[in-house]
Amino acid sequence: MVPRGSGRRVALVTVVAGLVVVASVLLAYRSPRPTPGPADPASSSLTLDLPGPINACSVLNPSASATTTAILDLVRPSAFLTGPTDILFGEGGAIASAELVSLHPETVVYTVDPKLTWSDGHRFSVRDLVAWWHAARAVPSIADDGYRHIASMVVGKKALSVTVVFSHDFADWNLLFRDVNEAGVTSSCDVGNLTRQPSLGPYDVESASTSRVVLISNPQWTANYNRFHRVIIVTDADLSNHDATYFVRYSPVATRALVDNLVAHPRFQGRFGNSSDIEEMTFSPHDALTANPAMRTALSWLLDRRQILAKLFGTFTFTPAVPTSALFSQGQFDYPPRVKGIRATSRDAALVSANVDCRSCAETILRRSGYQRTGQGWRDASGATLSVIVAVGPSSLDHATAALVEAEWETLGVEASELDAATEVQAASMAAAGTADVALFERPTSTTPWWAGRSWDGPGSTDAYTSGVTPAKVNSLFQLAQSTFNPATADLSWLKIDQLLLHDFWVRPLYTVPSLTVWSQDVANVVPSLSLNGLVDQVSDWGITPATATSTTSTVG
Repeated sequence: MVPRGSGRRVALVTVVAGLVVVASVLLAYRSPRPTPGPADPASSSLTLDLPGPINACSVLNPSASATTTAILDLVRPSAFLTGPTDILFGEGGAIASAELVSLHPETVVYTVDPKLTWSDGHRFSVRDLVAWWHAARAVPSIADDGYRHIASMVVGKKALSVTVVFSHDFADWNLLFRDVNEAGVTSSCDVGNLTRQPSLGPYDVESASTSRVVLISNPQWTANYNRFHRVIIVTDADLSNHDATYFVRYSPVATRALVDNLVAHPRFQGRFGNSSDIEEMTFSPHDALTANPAMRTALSWLLDRRQILAKLFGTFTFTPAVPTSALFSQGQFDYPPRVKGIRATSRDAALVSANVDCRSCAETILRRSGYQRTGQGWRDASGATLSVIVAVGPSSLDHATAALVEAEWETLGVEASELDAATEVQAASMAAAGTADVALFERPTSTTPWWAGRSWDGPGSTDAYTSGVTPAKVNSLFQLAQSTFNPATADLSWLKIDQLLLHDFWVRPLYTVPSLTVWSQDVANVVPSLSLNGLVDQVSDWGITPATATSTTSTVG
């Protein structure tokens, strides 16, 4: 959703965001003229196809699925929502304004719209925000870190505003008070709770299951008066099963099958994009092999990431570039960061970029570390084989990438074996604990580098993708960055953190995951997004494309 309404105030900090240009390859084909639909979306239904499964977990719960959090953006009050380029915007709805009034101490005033009520008839109140704060402070989740920075919340005399004072600066305060529940409502991940819990947003929940949720337009929500009346959210990835006139689908991973399916159904158009997920390898600090920085460097440089990308995506979609960041995905603002040259070892005369894949450099490092290449692979002085244990995340993309990584290592004389992880967080934890030498999984980067950087800062939480290592310099820079309100100044700290992580090879980013957004030509205003939330937050602004007198050309780009 984009900013709207007159209730918002101007914050003391202005974030200047650039437009993200998404790389694309156009594959044009002819399609027949679309069937004209009703002139008014208020009498129409939209089918929205999203990745499953769906649950009813609160956004404070680490078990909330990406689709669940996106749905909650449509049925719960939020201070800020996500734009297509993953920039947060003031929503201007139930939480009418969020004003940063002081930096020392950091103080934010939230004002609510007194005319809006929950679906159970209770008035929305700042006391709902206070109750949400108390609940969030008790949850050991990275999403709740900012709430633990809040020292007090004081309700105004008319109970229309609440003043929030932070004990420690938290520059990403616009991440807070999103998808707020009504005070006193019991939280549960049972999907049936989506219908039982009160709603307040552009939509109310009519019915819900793990594969289908039906939303109905909220009549008291006047900000988007011409929105689709009914939104049917499903989790079926086959376009041939969908005959809805108004249809949008978000696939977080663009696959050959999805593209072939799209081309076979000419009433749809689609666009590739860069998601906000990075496929990466994270090395263990508690394993004898990878605790050695020389071995982390060698294992990283042995891989030809361009070959991996070409085999995964190069023949049917645009190929993501070899990444230059551990904190930013390819399409995000401030990408690519600046990466300086580093030395492979103290004896190397030439500077070699941390971002470059260099097999000859890797082989030199292995020999200097006491390994010899034999017909049976690399062996150390005792004759032991150089072998790597890889903890692999749960997705099919994780496993496909791991297979290519392991094949390249094995071709070059490094044995590899796998351990399956039930979640991405578990994969990271296995490397952090030394159960595996390296973890391979998808990391979400969210709207701020703070989210990814949290892996290398302080004590871990249940969903922080803990790395098991907290370098003192990284920790110091992290504290500085998360308390710096000037985004340009904060970016300098984030880029320094990024460079340190790449320099020490704690993480080896492989690529930004390409996504695919598909929509029927009858739906207007769809903007492909870097994230699922960034797409779904637009739903109440979508409309119907006027019928034209000539045939149209749709594209997948």
